Amino acid sequence: MPEAEEAAVPGPGTDRVNRAFAGVGAALGLFVWLNLFPLPLVIASGIASKSHAHLGFLLGFLAMLTVVPGVLWVAKSAWGEHWRRALPLAPVGPGVLAWTVLGVLALLPVVMAWTWAIDRTVGLPSFRDPLASVGVLGVVLGAPIAEEVLFRGYGLARIRELGGERRALLLTALVFALAHGSWVKLPGTFVIGLLLGWLVLRTGSLWPAFLGHFTNNGAALVLGRLNPMPSFDPAKGSWTAILLVGAAGLAGLAILWSPQVRGRIRGLNAST
Repeated sequence: MPEAEEAAVPGPGTDRVNRAFAGVGAALGLFVWLNLFPLPLVIASGIASKSHAHLGFLLGFLAMLTVVPGVLWVAKSAWGEHWRRALPLAPVGPGVLAWTVLGVLALLPVVMAWTWAIDRTVGLPSFRDPLASVGVLGVVLGAPIAEEVLFRGYGLARIRELGGERRALLLTALVFALAHGSWVKLPGTFVIGLLLGWLVLRTGSLWPAFLGHFTNNGAALVLGRLNPMPSFDPAKGSWTAILLVGAAGLAGLAILWSPQVRGRIRGLNAST
């Protein structure tokens, strides 16, 4: 083999480096796109909310939705006619959806307690969540749609293609957590990202991730109104409500796990 050809062949060390960083660039791109696509409407939302709060929240909600066509545009440039792999919408049984909702509710008290413990013991700086400015509709509906299409749709498929399933799951969950702008909430958001990503990998569909994200944001918003995170005061009773939510999720999972119920609900026996 000529010397020029030998120099062009990557060695084993280069292969290891390439494998180690496979998908990292795509993961960083997710963070950029989440901030880039909605930017014009986010700016308009901030201006409008100073004098017309409802208009500002509507624009914030629409800003989140602009992520979806932006991601599909990126997917088309990456995969051409196969762009639909960024939007896996295979049907799933109602049993799978029931497991998703109850699993998120059961996990929620753990995530909130973890957040509270980190805030009290470590004292990491906490920043305002960027989603706080988009209003209730944006948080409960806009963010789940936009973020799931971006992270668990395109991001999971693209990084899985480049670096494998495990790397895709970990990287999308990590960037998802970092994108929420709070070191205090990062561990809990990372765990939620892992759960939602695992659901998509198991079912081949974004529907459980949409529902799980909607459930998480909606429940956290309601519980946060009782006493905003992470500074919970047990004397005000907010922990009671949080623990009741978790207990309801665990009880529901236990009921669905029983053979009598599991065999009657479509989707629970099917392989996901």
